[in-house]
Amino acid sequence: MNAIVDGPVHWDPYNPNYFANPHPVFRRLREEAPIYYNAEYDFYAVSRYEDVQRALGDADTFSSGRGDILEFIKANMPIPPGAFIMTDPPTHTGFRSALTKVFTPKKMAALEPQIRAFCAASLDPLVEGGEFNFIDDLGMDMPMRVIGMLLGIPEQDLKTVQHNANARLETEAGKPIDYSAQSGAIGEGFEDYIDWRMKNPSDDLMTELLNVEFKDEHGTIRKFTREEVLSICAIFAGAGNETTNRLIGWTGKVLAEHPDQRRQIYENRALIPQTIEEILRYEPPGPSVARYVAKDTEFHGVKVPAGSALCILVAAANRDERKFPNANAFDINRERLPHMTFGYGFHACIGNALARVEGRIALDEILNRFPEWDVDLDNAHLSSTSTVRGWETLPAFTPKAKARRAAAPAPAPKAAAAPAGFEALPGAEVWKMTLKTPMGPQELTTQIVRNGATFTGRIDSPMGSEAITNGTIDGDTLAWSMAVKKPIPAKIPFEVKITGDRMEGTAKLPMIGKSDVSGERI
Repeated sequence: MNAIVDGPVHWDPYNPNYFANPHPVFRRLREEAPIYYNAEYDFYAVSRYEDVQRALGDADTFSSGRGDILEFIKANMPIPPGAFIMTDPPTHTGFRSALTKVFTPKKMAALEPQIRAFCAASLDPLVEGGEFNFIDDLGMDMPMRVIGMLLGIPEQDLKTVQHNANARLETEAGKPIDYSAQSGAIGEGFEDYIDWRMKNPSDDLMTELLNVEFKDEHGTIRKFTREEVLSICAIFAGAGNETTNRLIGWTGKVLAEHPDQRRQIYENRALIPQTIEEILRYEPPGPSVARYVAKDTEFHGVKVPAGSALCILVAAANRDERKFPNANAFDINRERLPHMTFGYGFHACIGNALARVEGRIALDEILNRFPEWDVDLDNAHLSSTSTVRGWETLPAFTPKAKARRAAAPAPAPKAAAAPAGFEALPGAEVWKMTLKTPMGPQELTTQIVRNGATFTGRIDSPMGSEAITNGTIDGDTLAWSMAVKKPIPAKIPFEVKITGDRMEGTAKLPMIGKSDVSGERI
């Protein structure tokens, strides 16, 4: 039996069309191709709960020693000292024994007063206006402040640390992360803080990391080296920021879509812990991890040879009906069964206690100030990364703010302008268009050269420039299709109606369906 390569089921972890809602294709993978092979990027993928659990729990067959991100494994890059998430036992055993002394649930829970203070500082100024952003105002702020407090990073340096961590995970739409092009060591940027703390011990986590003792894989009792502490700090800063940030965003989005359950939580805060667990199951911040296949193995009769890369679809496992009844429904009252969001077994996320504490406190503090909200999806943006999935920005507003918006006079329309460097086609009318997608609005500049009942032209966008060769005109309705090469080869049909200097219509996007298009003449 062969894995499906060119069948009806297709999944590409770098295709932004899947970022918006990967769950329909994950369902098909579970049912039609539980062991899937992607020939373009040469990796296998598992999606059922029992297969994900098996892959995460068997280090002899599915190794972390080449990395836990698909691109890192494929690049065959050396593992930095101290990058414990990219090690196998016995090396991993020593590192984990030391880190579990530092990241205890009790120590993380003791941070509650400081975490609540950070939330209050972010949210209190926004209460009167009734408009806030789950990411810009809270998700990008509170988790990083907590990390700064734990690691002893000055507040003025937090944004730089955050930017560096995010940059290592960002991708160009449709493309893998190019780790070979990234400069600097994994812990670059933390040297000064570590050197300072080595000379000036304190009661923070950085000092604990420098002084904790453990037995390494050689049986030697020792402390972490400076290089190992650099890597650990970088991993903690990156994962701690990304995971909680995305969790806060999904909390805002999912509870806005389920106001009845949100009301239950508002009235009974004892439901908050199980709500956070259900959000983590329903929309995990990290949809997948990867492993290097160390020896020949099989899934469902399909041989996966040694040397392969295996993508482990955590988000797909979390919605496996074999494990979770009615898995595609969000239900804060469902039976609590272990999800895979924080991994499984010896590689379970060591910072999960902190992420859970932050998520619970954030939701409690949000409800204290904003019992109800709607999210502004027209101005929300999903992140462009294959390793984490969540919102880059997610504006929201309360019912009072919504009413105020509706009563306010409409702002005067701004004249549309062509982008810098724009080259006009001879005789073309030029339109500034907005294509609404689940990942946020996409800006297009469209040129139309009419010729009776037909037209030609060009569309320019951040993804590139594509020619229009087959446009038709029927009164005030224009229709055409545009061939695109990325993120996947496809033809996108457009149909718009022009009224004066405005246009309205739809475009049919692959795997997404109809999306609204609007525009105005430049």
